[in-house]
Amino acid sequence: MVSKGVKVSEHEKGKFFAAQKAAKEFIFDGFVVGVGTGSTVKHFIQQLGEFVNKDELEIITIPSSAETHLELVKAGLPVSTLLEYPEINIYVDGADIITKDYVLIKGGGGALTVEKIMARASEEFIVIADSSKYPRDLLSYPVPVEIIKQAIITVLQPIFKLGGELQLRYGSGKKGPVITDNGNIIGDITFRQEYDPFGMEMNLNNIAGIVENGLFPSDADKIIIGQKNSAKLIKKS
Repeated sequence: MVSKGVKVSEHEKGKFFAAQKAAKEFIFDGFVVGVGTGSTVKHFIQQLGEFVNKDELEIITIPSSAETHLELVKAGLPVSTLLEYPEINIYVDGADIITKDYVLIKGGGGALTVEKIMARASEEFIVIADSSKYPRDLLSYPVPVEIIKQAIITVLQPIFKLGGELQLRYGSGKKGPVITDNGNIIGDITFRQEYDPFGMEMNLNNIAGIVENGLFPSDADKIIIGQKNSAKLIKKS
């Protein structure tokens, strides 16, 4: 919540207002709600908990990560799994960048594989972000990839042939690379030249050893961009 008297950055306010709009206007009684991962989503979870309690809504939430699962439990929201609820009414998540053509790059939090599964299993995918994320150039952010541990060397050359350079992601406060909830390695691919995100998504996933990548070329049904005093729906399906 944005508290009075506490100095909050413009971007943090934007996250709050985007999350608030999504929770208030697009979540309805009886919904199965997929919930993404990240700082903007934490605002959404808080807002969702408050609206569900106030309006006595009955919903089920499906987390995209262990981190989100914990946040949902803390907010007092009922949590289940994709195994029990494979059909999701709505999936709400953030994005690392959004281009002017509404291409998303996601995976900064390392949960990109389950996030993509949930985005494509849902009836509607709503993206919430602050104004620093849109519009951004596709080359301004690396493409996260989830890689099988045994393949971290063998994927290097195929990625290079696609024009990318892979760097394994290392977490702060721990030794070694970041490990996903699925037990795999997270890396980030930097591209120096413009590329087709539709073709690149398929090409990266065709490399043996890459589980999934963070390119979401046309997945967003709605995009909500938060600013310091409000939030605006910039794309609706």
